[in-house]
Amino acid sequence: MNSTITVLPMFGEDIEQETASEPPPARLGMVAAAARLVAYRDTQFEDGEPRALLVVDCPFCDSQHVHSAGLDSAPRVCPRHSRCIGRPTGTYFFPVVQRAE
Repeated sequence: MNSTITVLPMFGEDIEQETASEPPPARLGMVAAAARLVAYRDTQFEDGEPRALLVVDCPFCDSQHVHSAGLDSAPRVCPRHSRCIGRPTGTYFFPVVQRAE
């Protein structure tokens, strides 16, 4: 029977040497982002009331992030802020929210 044995360094000496040369991530700060409300029907809720999603155009990763906004009749929109999933050092907020038609 052949077996492969891997010897791992104690106390992570090799890992520390690799990460020491990497610079710490840059802080991106807080930036305003465009956001809009999108209404939808969620079949999980028996009340049948339309729900709302907050769709944000992320200024850091050029993607759209989706957040729950509660009921469409009374959405929770502002003041809110969130971190970018792709660039976690960047935080965005949405000062104005448009309603999607």
